[in-house]
Amino acid sequence: MAIKFLQNIDLGQNQLLHARVHVASSAPADSGKGSIWLNSSTNELNFHNGTGFVSVMDDTNTNQLTTFTLTADSGTNQTVSQGETLDIAGGTSITTTVGNTNTVTIDVTDNTIGAAELNVSGNGDNTKFLRSDGDGSFSWVVPTDTNTDTNTQNVFATSFVDSSSDCILRLTKSGASSGTQDIKFVAGSNVTLTPSGANLTIAAANDNTQLTTEAVQDIVGGMFSGNTETRIAATYQDGDGTIDLVVNDMTSNTNTQNVFTSSFVDSEANARLRLTKSGAASGTQDVTFVAGSNITLTPAANGSSLSIAATNTNTQLSNAQVRAAVAAATDSQVFTDADHTKLNGIDTSADVTTAATVKTALGNAMGSNTLAIGDGNTTTTFAGNIVVTGTQTVANETVQVVENNTILFEGATADGNETKLTVTDPTADRIITLPNATGTVALTSDLIANTNTQNIYAVSAADGTNTSREKIVLTQSGADGASTDFVEIGAGTGLTIARSGDVITLTNSVTNTNTQLTTEAVQDIVGGMFSGNTETRIAATYQDGDGTIDLVVNDMTANSNTQNVFVTSFVDSSSDCILRLTKSGAASGTQDIKFVAGDNVTLTPSGSNLTITATDTTIAARTAGAGLTLTSNSLSTTQFTGALAAATSGIAKSSNTYTVTHGLGNVRVNVIITTVASPFEQVFPEINYTNAAGNGTVKVIFGQAVNDAHYNITVTR
Repeated sequence: MAIKFLQNIDLGQNQLLHARVHVASSAPADSGKGSIWLNSSTNELNFHNGTGFVSVMDDTNTNQLTTFTLTADSGTNQTVSQGETLDIAGGTSITTTVGNTNTVTIDVTDNTIGAAELNVSGNGDNTKFLRSDGDGSFSWVVPTDTNTDTNTQNVFATSFVDSSSDCILRLTKSGASSGTQDIKFVAGSNVTLTPSGANLTIAAANDNTQLTTEAVQDIVGGMFSGNTETRIAATYQDGDGTIDLVVNDMTSNTNTQNVFTSSFVDSEANARLRLTKSGAASGTQDVTFVAGSNITLTPAANGSSLSIAATNTNTQLSNAQVRAAVAAATDSQVFTDADHTKLNGIDTSADVTTAATVKTALGNAMGSNTLAIGDGNTTTTFAGNIVVTGTQTVANETVQVVENNTILFEGATADGNETKLTVTDPTADRIITLPNATGTVALTSDLIANTNTQNIYAVSAADGTNTSREKIVLTQSGADGASTDFVEIGAGTGLTIARSGDVITLTNSVTNTNTQLTTEAVQDIVGGMFSGNTETRIAATYQDGDGTIDLVVNDMTANSNTQNVFVTSFVDSSSDCILRLTKSGAASGTQDIKFVAGDNVTLTPSGSNLTITATDTTIAARTAGAGLTLTSNSLSTTQFTGALAAATSGIAKSSNTYTVTHGLGNVRVNVIITTVASPFEQVFPEINYTNAAGNGTVKVIFGQAVNDAHYNITVTR
């Protein structure tokens, strides 16, 4: 009986030795494209072409070449029939050679083009060039130099120059003058610039170093190492990424702290704030309030408040009373409000040097509207602005500042001819700078018309040599004729380049998913989670300096609590038993939980222990059923059996794959697949285990579609 393999067999480039194809007198059923069999009657090998079986001996070629026609530029066409030989012969100065790979090589032995071939008379010399006469013939002529331009104007060449991480497009000038002009390309984030002569490669680098969950956990876990922990222990568990917090055990408190009540107590003219202590201790503590002059202290009858009253024995006159008395006085020497107002009108330390006094004096001194300050040896300084409402004359009237924003220059001769310097009304702040040099300022009328026909340059963009490049073209025109020079910008890794007119656009095609957080950033985020949070009986402080979190639990060890204390014990109660909770301290009493002994059970208490004994020791014989193992009184599953179908419990199906949850534990298992019908053959699909140790499931993978419940599966340890 043949063994059925229901999945492809990969021999891993090993040989299939001593094998035979399927030998039969008729084609096998259930065959498909690529199947082969040997006809035992005709000894012909057959293969399936996707439609049916055909013999490898069949000649199915219906396009065999029998004849073809050979033509040329001249001569008579020839018909070449099957079996005839085509001879490729060489002509004048041409040889032919047949190679060993169905190749004919044609060589031209004389590649000289003479005057006869060009239809020209003679061979000319090195002072002449060949010119077309326009009628199919050529002539040797001496070139006429029509270029009288001795232009040595600037010539420009472009190149890319490295500049650290950036790059410079340099325009180098030569000719009448020299020098360079640079355009700098600055590399942004994750971009590198690589110049090479006339080419510039721009590449984008994705340096995403995204932190994994494990990396974040390790950073945060490190914040609980080397930190301060008071009455608490914080431990990072690297295995499951958690932080365990254990607060010191402070439950064994025996607190008998005091209870205090406060009240006010009368004490003759004084009063006392009395603190009465009760609880673990008793007694009082007093704070005495002493009544000073004109003060009365009166405690309330219930002692909850204290009234403080002042007796007013003040005979002091108020300010208003004093002012009223002064105003009513008739003595001429009394200082009144009117006198006070007059004094307020006099400047402090007033004298003739004050500004107001000087202004008044100047006004009185300018009766003729002419003011002379000092003499020829006097320097007058004005700390503020000088405002001139008329014409300002400087020195001997050769320069004047007149109205309408005009400076007037008289010149050497005082006559009616002057030069005025003025401006057009500006619409914004303007700056005109005269050079630090000696010379004459030229007027626009002094400029001559620009008739320069020397070299003119224009910059434009053009398509590059391929789709990932674009050109920047420098076009020359003028005296030296037309010429171009260019540099190419290439799109590097992660970039695309496109041109629209003279605009070249570089686009980063790599999505930068870098959301990398530094260790400091993670620490700051986690540290911020301990700011503004709720902290009960514990203080958490983030230390930005060393990236740790200090945990300090409130000190609750100083308590001597003897409030309610509970003790548990087991108490006998006939055939039953009581778990008794006995309360002592501030209160007393008991609470019971009763354990009732059932059939064949005996309860025996002893202090804090309870022994439960079964009186029926007869155990019926037990046997393990199919697929079970009995060890002492423990049963375990040793086998999983069922039909390979989605409806079977523990089996799920997806396309040609069955996932079987066998329930035998995380162990490697043995899997057998058989047909459900006679003769119950074992078949061999692919069996897939999740890992070497096993995880409680296996996958059964068929190479083609199968129907549910056509096969059974047996899984054993």
